[in-house]
Amino acid sequence: MYRAVLTVAAAAALVIGGVTPAVAAHPSRLPGAPTDVQVSGAGDAAALTWDAPRGGAAVTGWRVTVSPAGRLPVHGIDRLPATARSDRFTDLHAGTRYALTVRAVGNRGAGPVARVRYAAPRSTSVAQSLYGLDASGAVVRFPTSGRTRATTVAADGEGFTADDVGDVFVPSADRTSIVLHPAGGGPARVLATGLHLTPDLRSDVAGNVYWLDSVTGVVNRLAARGGTVRPWVSFGTTPNGVTDRYWAVGRDGTVSTWAGTVTAATVRTVSPSGTTTSRSVTAGDAGVLGYVRAVIADAHGNLYYNWLSPGAAGAFIWWVLPAGATVPVAAEPRLAFEYAATNGETFSLLQSKQWCTTPSEYTPTGCGVDRSVTDLVVRSADGTTVTRSVTGLTAGTRGANLGASDRAGDVFADVDSGPSAGLWRVPAGGGAAQRLSSGQFSRLLVV
Repeated sequence: MYRAVLTVAAAAALVIGGVTPAVAAHPSRLPGAPTDVQVSGAGDAAALTWDAPRGGAAVTGWRVTVSPAGRLPVHGIDRLPATARSDRFTDLHAGTRYALTVRAVGNRGAGPVARVRYAAPRSTSVAQSLYGLDASGAVVRFPTSGRTRATTVAADGEGFTADDVGDVFVPSADRTSIVLHPAGGGPARVLATGLHLTPDLRSDVAGNVYWLDSVTGVVNRLAARGGTVRPWVSFGTTPNGVTDRYWAVGRDGTVSTWAGTVTAATVRTVSPSGTTTSRSVTAGDAGVLGYVRAVIADAHGNLYYNWLSPGAAGAFIWWVLPAGATVPVAAEPRLAFEYAATNGETFSLLQSKQWCTTPSEYTPTGCGVDRSVTDLVVRSADGTTVTRSVTGLTAGTRGANLGASDRAGDVFADVDSGPSAGLWRVPAGGGAAQRLSSGQFSRLLVV
C-alpha cells in the first residue's frame, strides 16, 4: 500500500523578534514575514514550506528553527540561502508537539517570525511502496512485501517520480507542466506550468521536485507542494571533450551533477540548504573512469556510478565517489551480470555466478556461463561490505540495470530477458528471490 500521509497544518502566527527595542531597525528596513507557511509530516520527519514576504527589505537568507531540538544538530537551527523555500527536520520523537519557525533575514536584521506547530504521530512506522513504469507507460504501485497485486496510480507516467508520503509527480504530455497525483487517490492537479521539462523528474523525501531544463541544461527545483521554480545546480566548467553528463538526487535532498570524459570529470553538489561545492575528479590508480552509464546517490553524499569499460570487453562496473572525495574506489568485488540499487543508507548489488566478455557472448555458440544470481553484495555508506547468498533468479542482459531498495534492504530488480524475465524482490537477508510480476517495469523507486 502507499505510504501513509500524516499531516498537520496551521496558520502562521507572526511576532516581531530578533533585535532588542533599543537597537531595533525600523520595520521598513527589515524583510516582511514569510507567507503561506505550512508543515507536513511523515514518519519521524516534518517538512516546512513557505513563500517570500509580500513587502519589506530584500531577503538575504532564512533562519529556520524547531523546538524542542532534542538531538538535532546546531540546536535545531538552520540558516538557509535566500533561494530556499523549504526545510526538513528528521529524528522527531513520536507523540511530541513541536514548534517550527521561519523568518527572513536582510542586511539590517531579521524580520517577523512565522510559526507553525506540528504534532509528531505516536506511531512513526510508515509503510513503503515500490513504484514503476509498466509497458503501457502507466505508473503502478506494489507493496514492498510482495503479498498483493499492483495498482495503477497514473496513466502516461513517463518520467514520473514520487515523494516520501506517496505523492506521484508526472510531466505533462507537452512537457510544460508538473502534475501531482496525491497519495491515497483524489483528483490530479497541476503544481507548476510554463516549464521546459525533460521526461525525467526526480524528488527527495521532503517532496521537492527536480528536472533538467530542456532549454538551459540546468537542474531546476520546484519546492515541496509547489511554489517558485528555481535554477538549482549546473554542470559548471567541464573537462574538454565531455562525453557523459548525469545528475543524481539523494533522498536527503543532496543534488549532484557529473560531467566527464573517460579520464576526468567535474562533480558539482548542492546540499539541502543550498550550499554548492565543486570537485575535479580523476581516475587515480585505476587510470580510467570509463564511459559512465548511470549515477545514483545515497543519503550521505556518496555517488555510485556505473561505467562501461573502453574496448570490446563489454564490462559494466560499479564504483563509488565518496562524499567530498576526488578519486573513486571500487564498489564491487568482481565482474558479473548485475543489478544495483540504493536505499539511501546502503548500496546493494545482485551479482551473477559467472561473467563473460561481449565477443565471446556473441560467438555462434555463445559463452555458456552460469548467469544465476548467487550473491547480494551490500555496501554501507562507510565502505563496510557484506555478501549474502541468493537463489532462484537468473540475470538477463549486461548493463547498468538500475533497481530499487526499501528501508529494510530488500532489493527490487527488473530482468529483461531469459528464464527470469520480469520484476523480482530479493530479501535483504538473501535467500529465495520472489517474482512479483512477469511484466517489464522501468524507473523503479521505493518510497
